[in-house]
Amino acid sequence: MDTPALTPRDPGLQPERTALAWRRTIMSAVVASILIWRGWWSALAHENSGTMVDGLITTGHSAHVIGLGICAMVACLTTVTLVVCAVLRIRLLHAGVADLERESDIGPSALMLRTGSAAIVALAVAAICAIALGM
Repeated sequence: MDTPALTPRDPGLQPERTALAWRRTIMSAVVASILIWRGWWSALAHENSGTMVDGLITTGHSAHVIGLGICAMVACLTTVTLVVCAVLRIRLLHAGVADLERESDIGPSALMLRTGSAAIVALAVAAICAIALGM
């Protein structure tokens, strides 16, 4: 039985559409991260503004500031994770199937899908927690 000849893949505008979608996702993640960091920074500045004791600034922070700091770090890590996923996916699509062993390898890997999904969920949870803490 002869195997059919592989026809060259015509990606059309898929790489560009995917790149635009990833850029929108990254932009919204960056905006959410910046807002969370801004909330943490203002809470930290507000807490430190009146804590002078004998000319020294106290080092203890409230649970509110610590919680916002954790939300800010989670937001930063998830944004970096999304950027890495986006760069890898866009490079794969622009490279095309010429560099791949099989044409089916052009699809996103399960690890990338899980990582990107987990990053989006973690960012959403961090944003909800930051809002609940009174950003």
